[in-house]
Amino acid sequence: MVHSGEWYVIRMRAGQQQKAVQEMQEMGIDTYCPTMRREIRHHRNKRWLMREFPLFTGYAFACLAPRDFATLRDIRNVSAVLGDASGNPAPVAWSVIEKIKDAQERGDFDVLRPPVRRLRAGDTVQVKDGPLSGHYAAVTNVVGRRAIKAVVEMFGSLREVEIGLESIRRVA
Repeated sequence: MVHSGEWYVIRMRAGQQQKAVQEMQEMGIDTYCPTMRREIRHHRNKRWLMREFPLFTGYAFACLAPRDFATLRDIRNVSAVLGDASGNPAPVAWSVIEKIKDAQERGDFDVLRPPVRRLRAGDTVQVKDGPLSGHYAAVTNVVGRRAIKAVVEMFGSLREVEIGLESIRRVA
């Protein structure tokens, strides 16, 4: 991706993030507003809905050439470009933005509903990623809300390992 300028963090007026991003894009400024998805339960019909929310409420990234700083002053819903202690705009490395984009695409920021049925000792799971990817394991214990202990066959013997819930899938 080729950008003419450097990336900066832009602060928007409270509650006007979408409008500000839209206004910047209409003025030809390349913007990126990282988002997260969250499953929420509808208050009336109790159905689960997927909603998208800004990852950094009130902030977005913009690729600015020197001439764009004057343009930003004319955008009603933009309040500031974040800067250093002296007040000079502080650029953000493209590599940082790329890492955030990659994490967003992987769903690292998403908050999804809890599993319908909790895992219990004796359940069988398959490891989806990591060094044990593809292995089947028998759950021996549930460790909080984020991990399980399970017995896996490794190197010809059974070993108990701790595995994060995001790395397993339940097997019927």
